[in-house]
Order: sequence, then structure tokens, then C-alpha cells
Amino acid sequence: MAERYTPAKRKPPLKGALLYLMPIPLLFAALGALGKGNWLQLAGTGGGFALALLGARLARKGIVIEATASEKKFRRRISTVPYKLLGGLAVTAAVVLISLLVTGKGLVGSVLYGAVTLLGFYLYYGFDPARKDPQISAVGITSEEVIELLEEAEGRIDAIEAARKKISNPELNDRLRSIVAGVRKILDIIEDDPRDARRARKFIRVYLDGAQQVTEGYARTHALGETGLLEENFRRVLTTIETVIAEQQQKLLENNLSELDVNIEVLQMQLEKEGVR
Repeated sequence: MAERYTPAKRKPPLKGALLYLMPIPLLFAALGALGKGNWLQLAGTGGGFALALLGARLARKGIVIEATASEKKFRRRISTVPYKLLGGLAVTAAVVLISLLVTGKGLVGSVLYGAVTLLGFYLYYGFDPARKDPQISAVGITSEEVIELLEEAEGRIDAIEAARKKISNPELNDRLRSIVAGVRKILDIIEDDPRDARRARKFIRVYLDGAQQVTEGYARTHALGETGLLEENFRRVLTTIETVIAEQQQKLLENNLSELDVNIEVLQMQLEKEGVR
């Protein structure tokens, strides 16, 4: 019953947590200012708390994205949103605001405090790394397409897993878990040699899409207690998908392209015949 470990589920344990703790005194200071009716101090401490908390959230997200990307054999897309940089700027803005409205350091002094804060943030956490896509020889698919294909596959796997957890039938649950494990092996093959992505593109977009659709559809029906014939249809489609996953793994390892398009057409027809698509 153990589930396969995936780096995407792992988060750096503590890095960035300190940013969530540092603003806490500002919350108490804001409550105190509210009680005293000191609106200027309330704006400084309350605004500083909100900005610092926003900065912590953004920085943590950037840290997680970077850590997840770095653990992949095939370098995934670094987010186009510079979360760590935005987090650092939000924390810097919090310091400037507090310095101006609470401690009364003046504009120049506040900006200097902010500059030191941003420098410290950069030295400790760094900013978002530049995006570097892998270089792939001319094989009919670009590195950008490979990355998008892998990310699409990860999303479909997540959807299948979410639907699987709603299905109480142990047999079907185990078979879906096996299908997910098989797809992950195919993604591992692609990560080892991204050029395989061109040959696996139709498989991922047809078979994985079909697996997602039938799993989500069966999970909805299963929850209502209306199974019967649909359960048998679901079993037959799962059998087809299991067989094709094993065949596709072997074809990728052997660089065998034969009959792939034919098999895809067979699945499409079966999905329509069984009434599960």
C-alpha cells in the first residue's frame, strides 16, 4: 500500500520558515496601536505585518519551486514568476514602511534600512535562478514542448490519484495505483532521454487523458452507488491501459515505433464503445 516517493511531494523542511516568525511582534504592536487609537502607528505596524507575511509566503513558494525543479533528472521549468524576488521586495517594503511610520527614521534612513534588508535577503535566500532549458538535438520536438508535455503528464497523474482516493474498491484502487506507477516509469525514461518525448507524446496525450477521464467518471458514479455495468466497462478499459503501458515502456527502451498509432486508435474506439469517455 506504500505510495511511490516523488520529489514534487517533498518540500525543503525549514528554509523560509523564519520569515513567517519575524512579523509576529508586529501583529501585537498593531493591536496595541489599535487599542490606543494611534492610527499612524497602526498603519505602520499593520501594513508592515501584512507585507512581511506576504513576502514570507512568496519567498517560500519560490524556494519550493526551485527545490522541486533541481531534484528532477530533466530540469523542469523554473516559474516565470520571480517569487523569491517578489518576496524579498515585499519584506523590504515592510521594513521601509515601519521605519518611516513607526520609528521615524526619515525617508533616506528608511531606504537605507530597506536596502540592507534586501541585501541580507539575497545573501541568505538568493533570488530566482534564470530559466535554463535543456538542449535537445533536432528530433522533431523542442525543449519547451518536452517540459510542457512532462508537466501535463504530472497534472493528469495528480488528477488520477485524486480520483483514485475516492474509489473504495480495493482491486480497482490497486490497479489504478499500478497504472500511475507505470506512467511514472515512462516519464523516468523520458527524463533520462528527453528525445523519447516525441515518440511518447501521443501516448501521454491519448492514453493518460483517457485514464484520467474514465477514472474521474467512475469515481463520480461510484460515489453515488451506481456501478454495475460501468464497473465492468471500467475494468476492461483499465486492462487495455495496463497492457499498453507495459508495451510502451518496452518500445521506448527498444526505440520501437511500430504499431503505436494503431494502438492509440484502438484505445480511442474502445473508450467510445464502453461508454466511459
